[in-house]
Amino acid sequence: MKKSSIVFVCFFLGTLLMLQPFTGKTESSNSFNTYPNLPAPIGKEKILLTSAGQAPENMILAKIAEELHLEGDYRPRALASDLYDYNTLVIAVGSSANGLKYKSRTFSEEKQRTRLLLEEAEHMNVPVIIMHITGDKREDRHTSELLEITAPFADYFIGLKTFSRKHQMIDLLQASHVPITLVNELDDINTPFNSAFR
Repeated sequence: MKKSSIVFVCFFLGTLLMLQPFTGKTESSNSFNTYPNLPAPIGKEKILLTSAGQAPENMILAKIAEELHLEGDYRPRALASDLYDYNTLVIAVGSSANGLKYKSRTFSEEKQRTRLLLEEAEHMNVPVIIMHITGDKREDRHTSELLEITAPFADYFIGLKTFSRKHQMIDLLQASHVPITLVNELDDINTPFNSAFR
């Protein structure tokens, strides 16, 4: 084989290898882009922290805000009329039948409360951060419905990678051009949450 033929074959194979990720079906074609944290803050204190679904673990959100020395109030049953005193709305999504029962609320009422709160935030130009901190612990139909309601209003989404329906959620968020941060563990939420304010 001539030297020029060897060079041509090597060049051809190298070109094929370089183009392969763009044309072939690889594992990365199922991946998605996320941010480790926001490059610039989107929210301001004072923060209204609330729950959509009344899952008891959503109270962790108040503890995280306290650890980060963020000024705000956790009001699990906040109404649209409560938003006037706040500059950012943070909603932790996770539905709990027991949590709703304890708050004397039906799921339909909770959905309506959440929707009205989000519509008021949009009307007032208040940034909305959606958090799904329950991961695979709350993957029921009601939690999925609440995530679908909140996604179009979100300015930022923070969640756990363990959520099995994350690809559906990511498609929904990306359709609305919402930046997404997914973390491995609950302890990793502090950094992206803090980046939304500082």
